[in-house]
Amino acid sequence: MANLTRHESRQAAFQVLFALEKDPQSNKIDDLYEIVLNGKEFDDYLPHLVNGVLGSKVELDEKISSHLAEGWAINRINKADLVILRLAIYELTAIEATPYKVAIDEAIELAKTFADEDDRKFVNGVLKHFARDEKTA
Repeated sequence: MANLTRHESRQAAFQVLFALEKDPQSNKIDDLYEIVLNGKEFDDYLPHLVNGVLGSKVELDEKISSHLAEGWAINRINKADLVILRLAIYELTAIEATPYKVAIDEAIELAKTFADEDDRKFVNGVLKHFARDEKTA
């Protein structure tokens, strides 16, 4: 049986992280993998994404906050968008092999799948702003 593609790993990571965001007391990540993947095999990339985002939420949220429009606070961002942004910024900053364009395009695809058009535009705007600032830093 083949492992998940990177795209499928990102989708599964989103679903696991979103479930954990909705129920922060849950520590049953392995159960969530089973539910989300329905028994499919996966390599280290999925837990790397999930554990990486969970382990750096504070830093990721600081980076997201610094790229929001004037007057916006991170607590105004809906949970789906926040998880997508955390996942993308984690990939951009912690996984050197992920090109900016790929991480941003994948985040937009997640927003198309799990959110609406306005959310997609919001995610795209924050990530483009983040990428521009990171490239000039």
